Formats: sequence, C-alpha cells, structure tokens
Amino acid sequence: MNRSVPSRLLAVDVGNSRVKFGLFDLAAGPDKLPDLVESLAVAPDGRLPWSEIGDWLGELSGEGPRGIVAGSHPAARDRVVEGWPGDWPAPRVLTDATALGVQVGTKHPGQTGIDRLLNVLAVNHLTAGGRPAIIIDSGTATTVDLVDADGRFLGGAILPGFGLLARSLNRYTALLPLVTLEELGTGPTEAVGEDTTAAIRSGLFFGQLGAVRELVAAMSAALEGAAAELFLTGGGGSLLATSLTEARLVPHLGLRGLALVVRDGDDEART
Repeated sequence: MNRSVPSRLLAVDVGNSRVKFGLFDLAAGPDKLPDLVESLAVAPDGRLPWSEIGDWLGELSGEGPRGIVAGSHPAARDRVVEGWPGDWPAPRVLTDATALGVQVGTKHPGQTGIDRLLNVLAVNHLTAGGRPAIIIDSGTATTVDLVDADGRFLGGAILPGFGLLARSLNRYTALLPLVTLEELGTGPTEAVGEDTTAAIRSGLFFGQLGAVRELVAAMSAALEGAAAELFLTGGGGSLLATSLTEARLVPHLGLRGLALVVRDGDDEART
C-alpha cells in the first residue's frame, strides 16, 4: 500500500554529526509552527531508525508518512533516501535553498547552507511585530545568524561547536582527555577547574558562551537600535540557554523549517 496520511510528515535534517528525524502533525493552523510529535537522532553512519518510526505511527505505519529530507551532509542525506522504506511514499529531497522562499542579502546567496535558511524560515514564523532576529545554532559548528525585520537573512558567523573544540583538544595534544557534550552537563560549569577534565569543561563552556555573546553584541550594534529577538537551537542549545537567559530555546528549528516547506506549499496538508 503506497498511501500516506496527509497530516503526518516525517522530516529528516541531515547534519554533519547527527541525522535528526521528526514526525510532525501538519494540521495546526498557519499562524503557528507545525506540531512536532516525536523526534530522535542518530549518527550519520548509524543504523537508520525505521522500526522506531514505525512504532510512532502505530497502525498507520502500513500507509507510511510523507517525507522530506535535506541537510548539510550530502553523502548521509543520500544514504537516508536510498534506505527509505520501499512501502512508504518516496520522500521529497530538498537540495535547492532558493526553493525555501527566504530572502538572502549576502554577497553570494547561492552559497548559503540550506540548514541555516531552514532555521530562518522557522524563526520568521516566531518573531513578534516584525522584529529582527539573531539565531544561534549550536551543533558540530555553531552558527550565529542575523535576520532583519523583513525576515531577510543577512549573513552571520560560523565557529567550531562544543564537539569540534573538544575533539581538537584531545586529538592535537598528547595528554588531554576527550570531554563529551554529555560530560559538560546541563548547566554552567565552575569557571575554575580543579582538575584537567574540569578545566576543559570550563574552557569549552565559557569559551563558547563568550564567543556567542560577543557575536550577538556586535550584530545587535549593527542593527542601530533595533532590538533583535534571540533564538537558540541545536544539540548544545539547551546548555547555552542556561546562561543566555534572554534567548528563546526552540529545539529542532531545521526540522520545523522542513515541515513548513511542506505545510505552506501543500494545501492537502491542512485538510
């Protein structure tokens, strides 16, 4: 049976270190983001979680969800598409960032990563009163992006994320251990580390926090008085949110952007 339930969508955001799967209910009204029903993430070379997704669907699994796939890791994206269950409708593969309808005000619009523009698409549904926005996406790389009051992506900054910084310290030194994101914990660490691991935790957390704060301050100054709304997402977003209390934490912005591509471009999804 090759049918799908119109209001159910499986969105897949393929990143450099994680492949995020999200099941959405698209029946929500156009004035809010689609409802994220379930989500999980796997490594790019890990087992694809089709059985778990089938459990999400329950008795609807035979019909299969509609799907959309995009991301910044082409090889892993193709692996997801090639492994898609054959009895489900084939997914839409989104490779052209211009199809998102997001205005881009950079020197080379075609070179902007689709993952960053998916974040913008979602945030443009969240900003209040036409205010500009700054989006902080803490993943393999951390991006800090500026969106003007008209919803136009103006560019931003890219720096190593928590994981890249930790692996660099471990790989390029003889004795420093690898500190994982899980070991960083769920809140601010002590600034003065009393052993090597604690010192690395301090450097990772406060180094990343300080860099993000400086970038936010510089971008805010460039707005010449217009106050930007701050948004946090990504695997390290919840950790940064413990100290960036002025920012709104919205998990899975990229997945939500993918869901908007389908919902807002498909009247069937709202029936």
